[in-house]
Amino acid sequence: MSLSCKKEKAMKTFTSRYPDFKVYPESVQEKDGNFFFLAKKATEKYLVVGKDSFRFLPLNKEAVALLQETFPWLKPTVCGLKNSFGFGDRIGLATPGHLQALCGYDFFPVLAQQSPRELERTGRTFSDVLTSAVIGAFQAGYRGGFGADADHLKTIPHLKQALDAGFTFFTIDPSEKIRKPAQLSEAERKTQLHAKFPELEKIYLGRKYRFDRKTLEFTRENLTDLVLTYCPALDFIEKCYQTARSYAGSFDFEVSVDETSLPTTPLAHIFIVDQLCRRKIEFQSLALRLPGRFEKGIDYLGNLQTLEKALKIHQRIREALGPYKISLHSGSDKFSVYPIFRRVLGRCFHVKTSGTSWIEAIKTAAGVDFDFFLGVLQRGFKDFRENCAGYEISSKPEGLRPEILQKKIIAEIFSDNTIRQVIHISYGSILSDLTFREKLFHILRVNEEKHYRSLARHLRRHLRLLS
Repeated sequence: MSLSCKKEKAMKTFTSRYPDFKVYPESVQEKDGNFFFLAKKATEKYLVVGKDSFRFLPLNKEAVALLQETFPWLKPTVCGLKNSFGFGDRIGLATPGHLQALCGYDFFPVLAQQSPRELERTGRTFSDVLTSAVIGAFQAGYRGGFGADADHLKTIPHLKQALDAGFTFFTIDPSEKIRKPAQLSEAERKTQLHAKFPELEKIYLGRKYRFDRKTLEFTRENLTDLVLTYCPALDFIEKCYQTARSYAGSFDFEVSVDETSLPTTPLAHIFIVDQLCRRKIEFQSLALRLPGRFEKGIDYLGNLQTLEKALKIHQRIREALGPYKISLHSGSDKFSVYPIFRRVLGRCFHVKTSGTSWIEAIKTAAGVDFDFFLGVLQRGFKDFRENCAGYEISSKPEGLRPEILQKKIIAEIFSDNTIRQVIHISYGSILSDLTFREKLFHILRVNEEKHYRSLARHLRRHLRLLS
């Protein structure tokens, strides 16, 4: 009997015995005579294993370990220098929709992506995030390979947690160690310069680079500023890299200097990359602080010509010092930037999104239960100032136009920048409230196909402009 016939027979046997269960047909896989698949009863999903008789396993770490042992393509892997796209999922239900969006586009997907800040606000762990991504990939029948990014890591303990959970991509954020020289005391300046400057001036002082008829030269003044600004951050990055190497084999390593108030100058870019190479840190991507404002949940705020000019210089530097990817963080909904990013960088870039998938989840809920959505929005406004911590947000609660809610036109409501930003940063408030959390999860589980369509439609717009 052919495999397809055996599969059909097993599914008929299962549905006849368990008519209350819905089988996800894309998930059905065979190994050593048994079939593995997801099935759903009411709003609960199970991993089912069997052929003539069947075992029902809860969707937890143990189930994921079994799936990964049985089907190795469900283990996260490294991306390298392929164009890649981060699909952050704060609730653990979005992966099938993310994979629908990916269909037809040539991007390596990072399906598990979360920062310690997000984990703290959602009450999840790195292990929870990876479990959800694996289950979602299995449900969708996806075999194409995916990454798991521990995003914006600021401490060694958080890095170790991600390593223990099986993540393969580590984004190091040393922003708390990047300080303007003017912020340092005289004692701090002397200590840092005494430790670093004599060696570094031998390497850099007087070195020149020429890009687009513009000469960049390391002088005593700018080198002093670079040493004071970035050397503590580089020391931390090096510690993180050595920690990851002691734990893991292959992994993707990203350096993020974008979450600071200091734009990454061309000389800073050169200095950071050259130092990473001299310290033998093998990194795959670098997130720069570009001009303008990359705020959460809305399009770019700034002069696009200035952005493109800066990006072209960074691209020339990357051509001279690379290869490595240039990474765009806060990549959600930056529709005016994507064509520039694609045109200037061509290949070898990474884009991260997360909050936009959360917004689409709330948008789905709004279309099902508008009163519930109003409660979510009200809570978001109530906790706005607390939720803003750590995020670049310019919208203010007083910017809400009440008349937009009275129309109850979902598309118009979710095009409003104030509403988008309030929702974007509200996830901690909503998910930490058991009443809101349970209601939201119930709505999304009952209406999961609607949720997936909404995600796929919105994220395809991102991927199309980047392709």
